[in-house]
Amino acid sequence: MSERSTLQIRDVSKAFDLGGGKTLLAVQEISFEVEQNSICVLLGPSGCGKSTVLRMMAGLETPSEGDIMIGGRKVEGPGQDRGMVFQAYTSFDWMSVRKNVEFGMRINGAPAAERAERAERFIDLVGLSKFADVYPSQLSGGMRQRVAIARTLANDPEVLLMDEPFGALDAETRWLMQELMVDVAEQTNTTMVIVTHDLEEAIFLADKIVFLSSHPGRLKEEIKPAFKNGKRIADKEKVVKMDGYGDLEAHLMRLMREEGRGRE
Repeated sequence: MSERSTLQIRDVSKAFDLGGGKTLLAVQEISFEVEQNSICVLLGPSGCGKSTVLRMMAGLETPSEGDIMIGGRKVEGPGQDRGMVFQAYTSFDWMSVRKNVEFGMRINGAPAAERAERAERFIDLVGLSKFADVYPSQLSGGMRQRVAIARTLANDPEVLLMDEPFGALDAETRWLMQELMVDVAEQTNTTMVIVTHDLEEAIFLADKIVFLSSHPGRLKEEIKPAFKNGKRIADKEKVVKMDGYGDLEAHLMRLMREEGRGRE
């Protein structure tokens, strides 16, 4: 494992038991690393195992073969070193935004003063300070997802795992949330792994794209967007106009098309 690697996926395969002696191989012999403080995007055609890989990172699924390491430790179940944000809104409707963000810290035994300070910090980070005492049912979808992100970050995870976190949002809210995540990455130095099927989203967010083949998912290509010159740009309009953006988008479209033909 490299010195800057936070996550290492080593020859991981996952087969699901279908009963009657039958199994379904979802992911086959995948290996890659996620560098510390980076944004890694898992991309590939529908059914390629992106979410399965993410759930194994979270400890919600167990690899059939291979290992997943975080900070040199083998993942053997869920842990406080990882936080997960799902596509579905997961806030508690009977708690205010503030109480939602404090919830995980309270369960983990953090003192009241620390909970209050951290909650205020991350509520402000995601732009919800004016809504701290509002209930989730009174918020838009994008705001509710911000609550989930703030609550997860407040628990100080080493790795933030996100499964299609903006898939249910309208186009405008989606790109605003994408810009928010670039800003969050810059301000918190949190390592992120994000599953998406959206090419624009992948290119905009990623320091590295891990592209998986069609079922069973295998590593097809690792791509670092060279046109960004190793920098993150929080203005999506600026990114899509940069030289090299169109070439990368076309390359990813070709990969998608190749894998789509592979399923025929």
